[in-house]
Amino acid sequence: MQSRMPNSVPQSVESRVRVSSHLEPAKLSPLFAAGFPIRLHMRTDLHLLRKAWHLFMGLLIVAIYLAGCSRSAGIMMLGTVLGLSLLMETARLRVPSLNVKIMKVMGPLMRSCEVNRLSGMPYYVAASILAIAIFPKPIAALSICYLACGDPIASLFGILYGDRSVRFANGKSLIGTAAGIITCALVSVIYLSSLHLSDGKLIALTGIGAVAGGAAEMLPLEVDDNFSIPIVSGFALWLGFIVLGI
Repeated sequence: MQSRMPNSVPQSVESRVRVSSHLEPAKLSPLFAAGFPIRLHMRTDLHLLRKAWHLFMGLLIVAIYLAGCSRSAGIMMLGTVLGLSLLMETARLRVPSLNVKIMKVMGPLMRSCEVNRLSGMPYYVAASILAIAIFPKPIAALSICYLACGDPIASLFGILYGDRSVRFANGKSLIGTAAGIITCALVSVIYLSSLHLSDGKLIALTGIGAVAGGAAEMLPLEVDDNFSIPIVSGFALWLGFIVLGI
């Protein structure tokens, strides 16, 4: 997910958190009596810990699924994670004091705009569940890998170098999108090579997967990128597999 214009933190929470951004002065306020502050990041921050977690979570899901996990078992495990995640999200959004406690623990992985709304976690897990439920195993694995690898790389390059390239109406940058496409292409080549496809089919599917996975965030969809990337790229790849007779 590339950087967009930062969302402001609601005043009720802002007085209890510390927002770290290289674009705006930090707002300092202790969260607890002990003076332990939370550091929340804006969309325009590099936020490398979040990107590392994003990468690790997706690759872990794929590794477990490809290690012999059945479709039903994968859906059941991820469904449990999704249920617990939604329970925690609902509870923290309804109970401010609980929200403060959870933000103390999860704050390093969250953005300031997620303080009073759902974080990206439920979208990520829900999309992974749908990918596993709908697509054949190779396609599901690739679509989740696009989310795990392509999305954080696109965001990283968009934040670092986006101002040196064209920016689109949705705030994404050409250089960030290009970085995402290249990353998805590399992921495709690495994984598809294990399927022993002909060179022509390998090249065709790599191109389809790279564009679908790297440019899915450019579609005018009012949905979180964590959800749209695996679903859009999965359907595009599935169509490619069918057309190529794989």
